[in-house]
Amino acid sequence: MQIFTQIVVVIGRVGTNGISMLGTGFFVKNNGLIATTRHVVGDSEQGLVILAPHINDINAFQDTSDTSCQAMPVKIQEIDPVKDLAILKVDAQFNGQLPTIGSFDEVEVSESVGIFGFPHCVEGRRVLTFQRAEIGSKVLLESTGIKSKYAVINTQARPGQSGSLIFSPKLQKIVGMLNGAYAPEGAGISLGGINPRELHQTTQCISAEYIKEMI
Repeated sequence: MQIFTQIVVVIGRVGTNGISMLGTGFFVKNNGLIATTRHVVGDSEQGLVILAPHINDINAFQDTSDTSCQAMPVKIQEIDPVKDLAILKVDAQFNGQLPTIGSFDEVEVSESVGIFGFPHCVEGRRVLTFQRAEIGSKVLLESTGIKSKYAVINTQARPGQSGSLIFSPKLQKIVGMLNGAYAPEGAGISLGGINPRELHQTTQCISAEYIKEMI
């Protein structure tokens, strides 16, 4: 599990008040390509950065009062607005063996997967977190007339987890990326920045095969 401390990163943006953390991303190529969701980065590269890994040991106590970080500028390499995917490029090499990219075709409903991301990073808490969940269903979701493969996992997504890596320990592959909690389009209200209709254990994750197609 130690590899995930080095390949899962925070996506941020530099502004007048410092760095705002936006969500999660992860390395998919040794040449500095990073996958995340399009809604995390938007369409602007201005001030876009990743925060370099801050721990080497997944079992280490992460100091939430430590706000020091190394910000590395990134460019938007490619965006797929239909599938809500973005590939970023950082001017750095990743020197290590990255996990193979698979797909949800290879996993079964009820199978356990691991989630690696930064829940609540948008609220200023940078803590790499592992969660375990089960594949609850596999679905085709349609956007602008195009159907894509997703899995619904049995956990409640938190702000900042968009772009998290979904890993199959059985296959030893990255099989998906977390997009966010399911909520009917245009439905709900916001209470303290949270839509109560998203407070349920139906989190959508897109199949990693689409990331592979973009790199």
